[in-house]
Amino acid sequence: MPLYRETGVSVESWVEMGKEVSTRYEVDQLNDQATLFFGAQDDYVLCLSRDTLCQVAKLAEQAHAELRDAALVTGDEGGVD
Repeated sequence: MPLYRETGVSVESWVEMGKEVSTRYEVDQLNDQATLFFGAQDDYVLCLSRDTLCQVAKLAEQAHAELRDAALVTGDEGGVD
């Protein structure tokens, strides 16, 4: 049962990931979706349609670019590739 439900989004819990989290994915071509797994025992699972996966990827790239640019300005590039 979700803790919170908003149109199109169901939140089950808060997730924070450390630097050394194992990850994997599975692609379901029949249903045009991907499932992303995080943690050694698949502690967190995210199922996304192709369009939603693209949204998440674009959002992640924007955040990554902002962190990278900030690191370049400050000279602290530790961990931002």
